[in-house]
This record gives sequence, C-alpha cells and structure tokens, in this order.
Amino acid sequence: MRSRINYAQYGDEDLARLLVLGETGALEEISARHAGASYGLALHMLRDPGWAEEVVQDVLLRLWRKPDMFDPARGDLHRWLLRITHNAAIDALRSRRGTSRALEIGAYELDTLPWDGQDPFEGAWEHSRAERVRRALAELPSEQREVVELAYYRGMSQSEIAALTGQPLSTVKTRTRLAFKKLRSALEDEL
Repeated sequence: MRSRINYAQYGDEDLARLLVLGETGALEEISARHAGASYGLALHMLRDPGWAEEVVQDVLLRLWRKPDMFDPARGDLHRWLLRITHNAAIDALRSRRGTSRALEIGAYELDTLPWDGQDPFEGAWEHSRAERVRRALAELPSEQREVVELAYYRGMSQSEIAALTGQPLSTVKTRTRLAFKKLRSALEDEL
C-alpha cells in the first residue's frame, strides 16, 4: 500500500522540484498556499471575479506544464507567482480589449487602469498575510479567539473584556497571553 505524502511539510522550493517529477499533490499545495494572493492581484487588476479566477488557473496550469520555468535562484515562489499573475492579467486585458467580456466590464486602456497608488505585489502580499492571520485565529480555542477579537477588532481593554464576558480579569489576561503565544508560533514561519 502506498503511503500518502504530506506536501504541507515541504517548502516552496521542494514543492517546485516535486512538480518537475509530476507530483500533482505538490501543485495542490502550491495552490493552497499562493492562489489566494494571486487571485487578489488578478481581481484588483481585472475587476471581475470570474476573469481573475481564470487567470490564476491559467498561471497554475502553466506552472504545472512547465515547472522548470520557476528558478529558485532568482527569487521565492510566492513573488514569482505574483509576477506571472501580473503579466497574465495584463495579457488578458490586452487580448480581451474590444471583446464582449471587456465591454461588459468596461475596457480600460492599460495606462488608465484604476490604481490606488499601492504596488500590486505589495497589495497581494498584504492580502496573503491577512489570510494567514485569519487562518491562525481560526485555529485558536474559542475563548482565546474571543479575547483577541474583542481587544483588536472592537478595541476593548482587558478590563472591559472581563466585564463583558463575566470572566475574572486574570482569566482574560491568561487567555490573551496564551492566544498571542499560539499566534506567534503559528505565524513566525509564515510571515
């Protein structure tokens, strides 16, 4: 009986090497790690969820078909995928200008694309980091997650949290400390 490989244990560089060997699980893991950021970038550029999804799928398919396109010596896989997604989105805009799809969403000239002044790579990176923090928060026990959410999303002090939840202040402080210890541990390798 074949043992199932846990691709989550591998770094991006190792996953890229496994792609060359035809390991579909490596592509699934790469997609799980990086498709969200690539999608965020494509959506920012294209302003159409379906179209952005198509672009990201095309990028991942391109990586699957030609995994040796990625050269770890030239940078990390995350930034490489963002660069390829950026280029693919520009190509999509160019190729669909004047088509019915472009007319539906309003064809933009490339030099007049809406831009909020943020570097698209940095925006996608921020989106990716925020998603990782959300996943790490979801892994916390509910009582620890509650104190973090009340403190940071509602701006409540620990005393206010204790009063609201009916818990002793010392319990709130302990839960907060444990939550941050777990978050730090979960995120130190990712961020």
